Amino acid sequence: MSQNSRVQHTLMAYLRHELCTPINAMMGYGTMLLEDLQARSQTSLIADVHKIYDCSKQLLTLVNAILDPAQLELSQIDGDLNRFGSTLRMELITPLSTIVGYCEMLLEEAPAEAIADLDNINTAARQMLSLVNDIVHLAQQQLQTLTAPESAPQLTIEHSATANLVRNATNTIASIAQGSSAPPIRGGTILAIDDNPTNCDLLARQLKRQGYLVTTATNASQALRLLKAIPFDLILIDVIMPGIDGLELLRQLKQDESFKHIPAIAISALDTIEGAVRCIELGAEDYLQKPFDPILLQARIATCLEKKRLRDRELRYLQQVERLITAAAAIETKTFNPASLNDLSQHPHKLGQLARVFQTMAKEIDSREQLLGQQIQLLQTSINEHKQGLVADIVATDHFQQLQKRTKSGSDIANLYRSSPYPSLNPAPPQSHRSLSPVVNQVDPMAANSNVNAGKIIAVHSFRGGTGKSNLTSNLAVSMAKQGKRVAIIDTDLQSPGIHVLFGLEEDRIDRTLNDYLWGRCALTDAAYELSHLLPPNGNTPTGGLYLIPASAKANDITRILREGYHQELLLDGFAEIIRDLQLDYLFIDTHPGISEETLHAIAVCNLLVVILRPDYQDYLGTAAIVELARMLSVSEMLMVVNKALPSFDVQMYREQLETAYDVPVAAVLPFAQEMMHLASSAVFSVRYPHHPLSQAVDRISERIVQQGGISCPR
Repeated sequence: MSQNSRVQHTLMAYLRHELCTPINAMMGYGTMLLEDLQARSQTSLIADVHKIYDCSKQLLTLVNAILDPAQLELSQIDGDLNRFGSTLRMELITPLSTIVGYCEMLLEEAPAEAIADLDNINTAARQMLSLVNDIVHLAQQQLQTLTAPESAPQLTIEHSATANLVRNATNTIASIAQGSSAPPIRGGTILAIDDNPTNCDLLARQLKRQGYLVTTATNASQALRLLKAIPFDLILIDVIMPGIDGLELLRQLKQDESFKHIPAIAISALDTIEGAVRCIELGAEDYLQKPFDPILLQARIATCLEKKRLRDRELRYLQQVERLITAAAAIETKTFNPASLNDLSQHPHKLGQLARVFQTMAKEIDSREQLLGQQIQLLQTSINEHKQGLVADIVATDHFQQLQKRTKSGSDIANLYRSSPYPSLNPAPPQSHRSLSPVVNQVDPMAANSNVNAGKIIAVHSFRGGTGKSNLTSNLAVSMAKQGKRVAIIDTDLQSPGIHVLFGLEEDRIDRTLNDYLWGRCALTDAAYELSHLLPPNGNTPTGGLYLIPASAKANDITRILREGYHQELLLDGFAEIIRDLQLDYLFIDTHPGISEETLHAIAVCNLLVVILRPDYQDYLGTAAIVELARMLSVSEMLMVVNKALPSFDVQMYREQLETAYDVPVAAVLPFAQEMMHLASSAVFSVRYPHHPLSQAVDRISERIVQQGGISCPR
């Protein structure tokens, strides 16, 4: 098509659009007006309104016929728009004048309800008449404006509607002449399906000239086989085919996950709107009627391929995101292979940058693990060397060898020290001057005799002071008591007592201590103080009992213990008595740090040894010696608790390394808590801060101990 023909063709199409707008308004308002008149039974006006409607339909037929682009091509109008404008005016002026005349007549006699619609029809008819008159007047000059705007004379347009029409037409034609700024879509694999081989060959040759790779199929079965073998970008489907027709094939393709995302264009000789609608409903991107315009087909194909490329890009993006999510999970489980993201890390986009970050992170983690592994290996070597020397010295003592023999042959606390010259002490009568309520009368003697060995002894020990041992002991006891258990704590750290401070027991309120029991002044039960009133509520779970047997903090008493010592057998008898008399479920021993005869006795008789340490090199060495000695003393159960860990710790990795080094389960790695420092041992932490993460961690340790049914009875 020549440039002049293209300009003329486009102008005629635009004129048809503008002229059809008022015609559609006249027909629409006329239809509604007829319906209203029939509903009101106003038959006198129906005939005249019908004439208006019929003239509107006549106008639509004339405009479509006169401005039909195909007819204009055949007539080969070479720019004689003046003659064409005269023809247009002559054809349209009669029905337009008829409509205007009937509207003016009806406006005088119509009821009020019909005035608005009649006025709208009259306005639309006059607007169209103005358009036609201006088009005739400007036809010759308009052609010059469209073909050579730089030399066209200044146009004088009477009506504003026509002025807008001319401006819009000029702009549209200029845009069409310029074409699209985007480069045409080329490339892509297309499957053309048509039962006529000639149609297939013709379509394939046309598309190949446009740069596409085309494969043809003459039936649905052949098309399905090709689709399984070749990844196509677009499918062209003939609707009418023998056997499985195009509609059924389209339905099958859109129900198959492998093919549903491939765009399809339906092509058919059927000219019914129902056929096009059915194809769109089944998932076709577009519908073209045979014979189709090759240029239109090219535009539709380019649009579908662009959509396909955008969708493929989105799917690739989502797949890359899924790979990164999988990589993140693999990093967390320590199964990530950095090479798995090599291809993705080469991309310059943000996902590629994130892949590179993952690879760098994984390499850093691997390097850190290797370094930590080397450090652990060196630590184990150092621990073993230190442990061998320290343990060897202790094991060589007569005291340890005698203690070891007794633990191996003993079955419980009572017969472990059966040779003790100290008989078991009976509970003394309650003292009326005690500042706290005596606990002896709270227990049924008959029940006490039947539960001598029911309680379990838990020793909480550390190699060095300052680990938070007493704080852990008090918090564990409170946590177990909240679970309904009867719990007592004995402060056997006679050289540096202090656990009573955590429970608010002031020295002037303490009239009996562990020291008094060891010196024969009272029964151990008389030195037990009930502290159950300190327990916080625990929902619907009834609280148990909480007792403390403190050691004396008086300087004279500490000096005497250091100078004279005490009989270990008497203390061990006291363990059995206090369990019996208070019907305890658990007895906690708060030991003196380090390794001494007293410590070894406490370790030897406990059912569970809880060793507390800090992330400290000296603690590592001492803990190794304690664990080794505990094994030699046949301690059945051990747990380790790490205290005051920094927030930057990789808790899981650290836990695994400790368990590997000591072959002892790590019950918890407790974080350093500033609130603990601020509390300054003025109260039990879990009572003051029951919902703190540290308190919750202690609760998990106590729950683990309670649920651990394999703890044996005291030997």
